[in-house]
Order: sequence, then structure tokens, then C-alpha cells
Amino acid sequence: MSGYQPVTAEIVAVLSAIVGPGQVVAGDEIPARFGHDAGTWRDAQHLPEVLVAPANAEEVAAVLRLANRALVPVTPRGGGTGLAGGAVPLLGGILLDLGRLDRILEIDPQGRYAVVEPGVKTSRLQRVAGEQGLLYAGDPCSNDDCVIGGNIATNAGGNRAVKYGVTSDQVLELEIVTPLGDRTVVGSRLRKNSTGYNLVRLYAGAEGTLGIITRATLKLYPLAPLIRDFVVTLPDLASAIGLVSGLRNDHGVDPIVLELIDRRTAHAMERYNEAPVFGNPAGDCLVVQFEADDADELARKRALLELRSRGHGALGVEPAVDSEALWKARRAWGKALEAELPVAFGEDLVVPVELLAGFAARLQELVARYRFDFRLAGHAGDGNMHLRIAPGAVEPDRWPEAHGRFRDELYRTAYALGGRLSGEHGIGFKRKEPLGRFIDPVELSLMRAVKRAFDPNHVLNPGKIFDPA
Repeated sequence: MSGYQPVTAEIVAVLSAIVGPGQVVAGDEIPARFGHDAGTWRDAQHLPEVLVAPANAEEVAAVLRLANRALVPVTPRGGGTGLAGGAVPLLGGILLDLGRLDRILEIDPQGRYAVVEPGVKTSRLQRVAGEQGLLYAGDPCSNDDCVIGGNIATNAGGNRAVKYGVTSDQVLELEIVTPLGDRTVVGSRLRKNSTGYNLVRLYAGAEGTLGIITRATLKLYPLAPLIRDFVVTLPDLASAIGLVSGLRNDHGVDPIVLELIDRRTAHAMERYNEAPVFGNPAGDCLVVQFEADDADELARKRALLELRSRGHGALGVEPAVDSEALWKARRAWGKALEAELPVAFGEDLVVPVELLAGFAARLQELVARYRFDFRLAGHAGDGNMHLRIAPGAVEPDRWPEAHGRFRDELYRTAYALGGRLSGEHGIGFKRKEPLGRFIDPVELSLMRAVKRAFDPNHVLNPGKIFDPA
């Protein structure tokens, strides 16, 4: 849809009346960080015309009602940690900063749920739940900075998805402000509910294009007395992936986490963090985390892990010397690689876990043929491969064109295996063009029909995932 209108002084005045004059910033006063997210800071910047920080759902609703009357686009923003440009205001208009909606409203130990606003940091919810002996299982690698609303909007997966599932598996109920500015609640805390469409699942992963989350009710689990991390070093990726396949359905070990990190990435993370968190590995690494009720169960699981690992040629199986340092390094993997491979492109591909070995073999074949370089830090237990593809031996002037051909072949490989372009980062605007080429046309037409039904004026987060037909 075209025909959006500019933000006028009159619109700014109405916005100030809605949220308060101190919560509206217009024009050149808007900080530069709002023109990009964590994955698009190298791209062209897209600043909004006005930045608005509402304090509650009713203010969010009033902003959207105004936007529909004035035909001004609205882009919601959480922590700004996205990697696909989903929170970037491509068409200007209003950027809705949800950072003030940051309250943990309730934690119920008996019902095992938490009620939070979208601006609550994931790490804060984990910490507060943990203080009450509970686990919030959503655990994206950016959890120190990312927020719950953004996690839901991209259906973030993270480290613990092997056992507990992705963010949508943690969501019981959502308060939503629709694109037209209505408020509603979808989902429930019921254990069973077959009452119409499952709208919670629709909103999770919609990247803020179908509504704005203003409150979420999330599952909590009992926190195990013991949680331990182990680093298994293996001679090559094929061996590591073979071990992943063996462990993910092993009820004796029952892993929470299966993180695959190639040896060069592990070394880069150690250099960046100035700590030998992987023990200066001689091979590729698999980080395995599991829970135990007591020391005896911990010993049994460790013995089983060692047995399974030796069966796949493990070079070593060692408990993490410092789990906090290990996960700090894992969460900073992107920064560590940017420091050493500043020219590179990130991927978030996902394939069925049982076909991961074939995907890895094809990746290595393509990289060798194109004379590229790659690094990997993947959620191997759920088939989600985070890659960084670098020019390697290719001349800088040939890199853009060669990389375009490489991506096309890599994406075709993923789709041939039943995979998709994104496991958890989303499409945003960075993957919009390839999505249009690889998605089934009927599926795309259904998505567009849903968008038209929910957002007839196309004011909410336009330019993301796909363009109107």
C-alpha cells in the first residue's frame, strides 16, 4: 500500500496529549540508534519521523487509532536486539518504543506462570523466577538485552529449545492491541482449550505486523536443584552432529541444551572474552547442559554422556570450568566474529534435525567451491544453524556477486531438506526478497490475506516479511 501521510505538527501534538509531552521526540532530536537494530547497523539507516514511548496498553491503542485516521505507519520496537530489521521504521512514521512497559506484574508459584509487560528483559524474568525456585525456559542468546515482547514477536528459540521448546511454547495468554487500535486477550491459562483459532500461535512470530503485545502470561517450570554444563570436543562437524542425533532422544541424559560451535569460532570466542572457556579445543565443540535432582543422578548422566561421546570419537568430555563465563562467551559470539571477520553475512537457517548432517556436508562443499570461509554457532539440538559466511580467498570486488549466488544455493539446499530461511531471527526486511522466491505462493497468499484482514490500512510495521500484493 502507498499513500502514507507525513507526521505533521498536529499529529505530534495529539501524540503528546496521549502519552505526555516528555515521551515524544520528533525530527533531528531522535537518537540514531532508533534507525537500525542489532543486525542492520551497517545498512542504510531509517529513522522515524517521531518517536513515541507509551506507558500502557490504552496509550498504545490510542496511538494506533490515530495512525489509522491519519494513515501514518507505526513500527513497534522492543530491545532493538533483532537481527533482521523487524523493528526498523523503513517508511518513517511513528516508532513505538515499548521500553516503558517493563513491569513483572505477577509470578504465581502454585500456578507456575508469570504475567509480564513486553519491555521486561528476558534475563530479569529468569532471575526473578529463579529466586522463587522457578525456571522461565525461554533463553535467546541475547537474553541480557532482549525483551519478552521481541522474543514473542520473532518466536525466539534459544538454547533450551531442545527440551522446553521455543518462545511460543512458553506463552499461555497475550493481551494484544490490534492494528486498528482495539484491545483484546487471546489464549488462556487453561491446560486444554479447543475454542476457535489458536491466535497465540499466530501472533508469536508475526514480527509485530498483526498486533502489538502489551502483556504476556508465560509458563514457568520447577527449577532443578542441579544444572550442569559440559564441553564435548569432537574431531569434526560430522562427528559432533552424529552425537547430537544420539543425545537429543536419549532419555538417560535428557539434555536441555545441545549447542554446536566449530573450533575456529570457539577460539575466536576465547580470544574475544580473554578466557579459555572451551579449554582451547583441538576440535569442534558441543556444549551439553542437563538437569539433575541430586549428585547421584548427576553422576549417572555424566557417565552416560561420556559413554555416548566416546562412541562418536570424542576427544574429550569436560565439565565447564566456569558456566557463567561459558555462556557469556556464547552470547557474544557475534561480536567475537565481527572483530575478526568484519566483512561477512549472517544466516539463521533451520533444517530438520535428522537431516542436519546432510546440510552441514553441503555447506562445507559450497564453502570450498566458492573459496569462502564460515563460522558456526548453532542450536544443533533443534536444527537451527547460526552461520557467518565470509569472503575467505575471494577478492573484495567479487564478493557481493559471488555471495549472492552462494546464498541462493545454500537456501535451495535448506528448502530441499524441508528447512526454512529463519529459525528464530525472523524475516524482517533483510530476508524479505529471498522469502518471496522460496515460499510457496499459496502460503504467501494466505499470509497476505491474514494481514489484510487484521490491518486493512497496512499501518502496522509495513515493509516486513512481505509487501502487499
